[in-house]
Amino acid sequence: MPILIVANTFPLLSELKFVKLKSLNDGWVGGKMLVSFSLENYRSYRKKAVLSMEPGERLRKYAKENTLGIAGTTEKFLKSVALFGANGSGKSTVVKGLELMREMVLRPTQDIGQPLPFEPFRLDEVSERQPTRFEAVFVKADVKYIYCFAYTESRVVAETLQERRLSGTRSKTKTIFQRTADGVRPVPKGQGKAVKGTRPNSLLLYSLQANNFTPAVQVFDWFRNDLIVFDQQVDFTIFDNGLLNDERVKKELNNFLRAADINIVGLGYREVAVPKTTTQLLEKFWQLYGATEIPAKQPIETSQRFLYTIRKRYDEQGRRISDAEIPLSAESTGTQRVVLIALAMISSQIQGNQKTVVFDEFEEGLHVEMAVGLLNLFNSVKNQNQFILATHQLELLDARIRTDQIYFTEKNYRGESDLYALFDYGASVARSDVAFSKRYIKGQFGAIPVINLENFHADLNQFKDEGNLGEYE
Repeated sequence: MPILIVANTFPLLSELKFVKLKSLNDGWVGGKMLVSFSLENYRSYRKKAVLSMEPGERLRKYAKENTLGIAGTTEKFLKSVALFGANGSGKSTVVKGLELMREMVLRPTQDIGQPLPFEPFRLDEVSERQPTRFEAVFVKADVKYIYCFAYTESRVVAETLQERRLSGTRSKTKTIFQRTADGVRPVPKGQGKAVKGTRPNSLLLYSLQANNFTPAVQVFDWFRNDLIVFDQQVDFTIFDNGLLNDERVKKELNNFLRAADINIVGLGYREVAVPKTTTQLLEKFWQLYGATEIPAKQPIETSQRFLYTIRKRYDEQGRRISDAEIPLSAESTGTQRVVLIALAMISSQIQGNQKTVVFDEFEEGLHVEMAVGLLNLFNSVKNQNQFILATHQLELLDARIRTDQIYFTEKNYRGESDLYALFDYGASVARSDVAFSKRYIKGQFGAIPVINLENFHADLNQFKDEGNLGEYE
C-alpha cells in the first residue's frame, strides 16, 4: 500500500545526514513559519475569521511529531491544519484570501487609476461599502512580524507593520509604521521619500522594500519565497534546483516518487537559453517589477531551468526501450502536488529553509491512501515545513491529527461563512472512541451539506413526462 511505503520513505530525512542543526531532532528549528492568518469582509466572510497555527492550550497529543518549535524560545507552532466543509462553505475562500494577500504584496498597482482587487461581502446593506482586511502573523529570522492592511476598490485605507524579537525575556512588540487616513506614524528613519511616493492605491510595504528598508524586505521576502499557494502556476524554481545535482538528494527524491506510486522514475531539469532582450523590453521588465535602478542599457542573455519528470517508454510488446522526459507543467495536478511536497521537505531538511505550503482541494489527483499517507508524513518528526490543506477527504479526519489541526467552515442562511477549530468543542471531544469522520458525517461538528434532492428529482421526472427528457431513474 502506498501509505505504508510513504511512511517509511526518506531514509536521509530520518537520519538527518545533511542537517547541521542538531536541534532538528527535537522538533526545534531556526524558524520561518506562519503563526496566523485572518480575513474580514472578503467574499463570504463578513466577520473576521482567523486560521491559527498555534497549538491548543494544554494539548499534548503528538506534540513531538505535529508541532515545530523556534530554537532558543518557548514558541511552538502546528505543522499542518486541514479545513473541512461543504461545497461553497468557505474553504477555498480562506486559501484565496491568503493567495490574494500575497499577490497584493508582491505585485503593486501600476498607476493611480488602477483598481484594487476588492471583493467584499455583498449580501447586506453595509459590508459592500466597508474595506476588506487581511492580516498575516509569521516568524522569520527570530522575529515575529504582524502585517495587516485594509482597502477598498480605490485605496488602501489602513496598513500596519509590527515586529517582536523572540529571543530575550523583555522583548516587546514594536510598531514599525502605521498608516491611516491621517498619514503614516511613525515614519521609518530615512524613509520619508518612500512614504511620500506611495500612491493611495499601493502598499507602503512595497515602497519600503524597494528602498531596501530591512523589516519590509524581510516581510516581502517571506511572502515571495516562504509562502507557497498551490495552483496551476506554481513556480518550482523557488527551490534551489542545485539540489538535483547532488546524487544523494536525487536518490532520495526518486525513492519518494516511486513510493508515491505515480509511475515516475526520476526528476531532472534542463537549462534553456532565453534569447537576448532588447534594451526597451528590458527597461519595461525592470520597471514592471518595481526596480529603483534600471541596469545598464545593453542586451543580455539569460537562461532558465525547467523541471521535467522521467518516465519509462515501452515498445508494442511491453518491453522497456528508453526513458521519456515530460515537462512538469504538463503533468497532472496530483503529480505536481507530490513533486512539490517532496521538494519542500527535502529542501527544508537539507538547507533549513522551511516553507508554508497551502493547497486548495488537496485530495485532487490523489487516491485516499496517498492523501492520508502524505498528511501523516506532514505530521512527522521528519517534516520541518507547514502545510495548510482545504479538502473534502473525510478520511483525513482519522489520520494522526490533533483537534487543534482540524478546522471547519460553515455558511449560515444569510450567506455568511464561519471558520472554527474542532479544538473549540473542548477536551471531551478528543476522548471519544468514535472516529471524527463518523461524528462529522452525523453532523456533530456542523459544517456538513444538507442536501434534499427530492424536489430536483421530481422536476426531472416532470420534464420527462413533458417529453423534454429521456428516461430518468
